[in-house]
Amino acid sequence: MVERSHLGLPGQSPFPNSRRRQGMTIVELLTVIAVIAILIALLLPAIQRVRETSRRLKCLANLKQIGLALHNYHDVHRVLPFGVGYDTHPVVAHKGTLEDRRYACHTQLLPFLEQSAAWELIDFNLAPFHPYVSAETGPNGELGANGPAATQRIEVFQCPSDLERMPFPWGTNNYRSCNGSTWTGRNGNGMFGQISSIRLGGVKDGLSNTAMFSERCKGTGDPNVLDRLSDVYNLDNLWTEPDFRKACDELDWENSSLYTTRDYDSGQTWLEGNMNWTRYNHSLGPNRLSCKNGTTWDGVVMTATSHHDGGVNLLLGDASARFTSESIDLGVWQALATISEGD
Repeated sequence: MVERSHLGLPGQSPFPNSRRRQGMTIVELLTVIAVIAILIALLLPAIQRVRETSRRLKCLANLKQIGLALHNYHDVHRVLPFGVGYDTHPVVAHKGTLEDRRYACHTQLLPFLEQSAAWELIDFNLAPFHPYVSAETGPNGELGANGPAATQRIEVFQCPSDLERMPFPWGTNNYRSCNGSTWTGRNGNGMFGQISSIRLGGVKDGLSNTAMFSERCKGTGDPNVLDRLSDVYNLDNLWTEPDFRKACDELDWENSSLYTTRDYDSGQTWLEGNMNWTRYNHSLGPNRLSCKNGTTWDGVVMTATSHHDGGVNLLLGDASARFTSESIDLGVWQALATISEGD
């Protein structure tokens, strides 16, 4: 027979001197923390990949919206907008004057992108940055006549994967009209040359096989920061186009003794049709280096670049947009830029 003293009172432990265990030991706590840290380390890259996939799709959507705007513009005007308006200098295209009307293709598209308010602020009778000849302000930061328009940030011109680093007041731009496959900075063999007026019916290579727009990373705005995807390197020499292209592609871009100067303001404005702000070509493949020939923009390799992993987004003539690998064959990439080369 078991004694009552061994049983205790109702509701009491039969072992009154024992203690219930409270909480976790330090070793157990550290183990849990370590497991959580490992899980976070495993999940973060996946989360980043999902976020970048979302940003890349948004970038594609922006290009498709631009493509629809281009087609709507064509429906109204029976031609595509020009890539850049006229300038007065017969040789050096970037030496501007107040007689220039170097407006970008982007300005013509504003009413078709639900940006009529910005479009109505532009005085197309003046040089884009009048009374200044380029994207500059007065000594006390004064804006020119088109400043109220030029300072507006147009969201459809922004790739969400890119960074906003430039200190300038202007609305920036990631999306570029295609000038063609050659190094000319003026009227190339693509859809959007200088004072061009291309009809969609004149694109003999097929709309689904011809580039309209692609993207390019925005610059740093900082002369002390090198950026391979946005900087443009000045190779000052008497070049032929094949030699220039090869020299640019093989340039040791971190060695400043190999180039005279560099431009670090890529895409600083959507207003003007400068090759470094709103235009590009297929002289070299995606995510390759960009270079200009001495002091002239009439000899330039301006590549499509992006922060997307492994390539860039490309808008085609039928208003479709697709991701294009940076490993694409150069001949195929150049053929995509031309409108009537039979390729």
